[in-house]
Amino acid sequence: MKKLLIFYLITAFSMPVMAYTSSNFLISQLAYKNHDYETSLFDFNIDTAKYPNNDLLDKLIASVILENLEFANNISDNILKFEKNNQEAYLVKLVNLLLDNKSNEIKKLYSDTKTKNDLIDFIFFNDDLLKDNQTISKSIIDIVTSSFSNSDGYSLNYSFLLFYTSLARMIDISNDRATLIKGELFQKIGNDKDARLMFKEINQDSDFYLDAQINLALNYSFYLSYDEAIKNINKLLEKNNNLYPIKKILADTHRIEKNYKFAIQLYNEMIERNENDLWSIYYLRGICFERLGQWDKAEKNFLKSLDLKPDSPNVLNYLAYGWVERNIRLDQSLEMLKAAYAANPESSYIIDSLAWAYFKKNNYTEAAKLMEKVIDIAPGEAISLDHLGDIYYAMNRKREAIHFWQQALELAEPEDEITEDVQSKLDKINAG
Repeated sequence: MKKLLIFYLITAFSMPVMAYTSSNFLISQLAYKNHDYETSLFDFNIDTAKYPNNDLLDKLIASVILENLEFANNISDNILKFEKNNQEAYLVKLVNLLLDNKSNEIKKLYSDTKTKNDLIDFIFFNDDLLKDNQTISKSIIDIVTSSFSNSDGYSLNYSFLLFYTSLARMIDISNDRATLIKGELFQKIGNDKDARLMFKEINQDSDFYLDAQINLALNYSFYLSYDEAIKNINKLLEKNNNLYPIKKILADTHRIEKNYKFAIQLYNEMIERNENDLWSIYYLRGICFERLGQWDKAEKNFLKSLDLKPDSPNVLNYLAYGWVERNIRLDQSLEMLKAAYAANPESSYIIDSLAWAYFKKNNYTEAAKLMEKVIDIAPGEAISLDHLGDIYYAMNRKREAIHFWQQALELAEPEDEITEDVQSKLDKINAG
């Protein structure tokens, strides 16, 4: 319960007050919101700062994330002049004293504080005794990970999480868990270069080395060009004895870039290793075969995947949709898609497939209701717009059908492979 309480303490932050409107300030604030911490501190001088206290908080956080504790300590002094109980400034002050080995001053400062702070108490003290640096660093990371586990991900304030994680690193640079998490946080906000630096800091003898290498492979696959990503991931494979998770990232990178034959070769090797996620590998290999137009092989892989894990909504969806498109096993497909929808009711892809199955079964009312829901969730999905046009046309709602076909035509990407078919339908109506 105490960790949960602390989670709420560090996530209930007040928004900085926009107190002045100079262009430098606006640039700084925009940079901070975009997680560009260096730019947010550009040209900032604490000695000439005349801003209200709240406007300094983002500067404090940015300087800690950049691990410039001396600068952060100067900012915290400025903040504490006006707000003695500011949690983040107070925390920076304590960390600075800790690293200067001034334990007596920490105890005095804490005992002089009139208001009890559960967060500070949890981080620094155990039964009023000051913890050692490693334990303090670990306590901070426990709070950060608690924030992850008690959040839906959308409400997380990544700047504050980076702030706490950076303090943990400064207190104990050997805390590889903190370094890994800082890299993962940078990766979450799209700061790929700093993420790579964090992952590369973790040495081979660390318990977190393999996790860092896997994250590094993901970083390459997300942020580098295809050729560069493949080259760098292959180097990681060689360096890490053909590590299975890295090989999967390599295969997935080939698949995402539509190099299906290379992906299949790698998935074949992975199937031979018979790892715990075998159901997933069969599913991914099935996608490759389907994209290559080899439906018989794709179908076998999807069925094998379902043998191993019968309740996977994505596999149920992919296989059932393939059958629906081919006008086979419609009753079975409908039941499978109902199960997939029940397991993942917010997936626009699954709802689209279920609507399409109802359409093929001539239940146009249910098909229209579901496909309209898809358009609400993903209004720019060209294939769904095309499908809704087909459904409306079957319901003799031709004007609406034309509208959605035209939208589908405007939004279609080459990989959607629907442009020719949609244009043909519009040409037939125009000819009529």
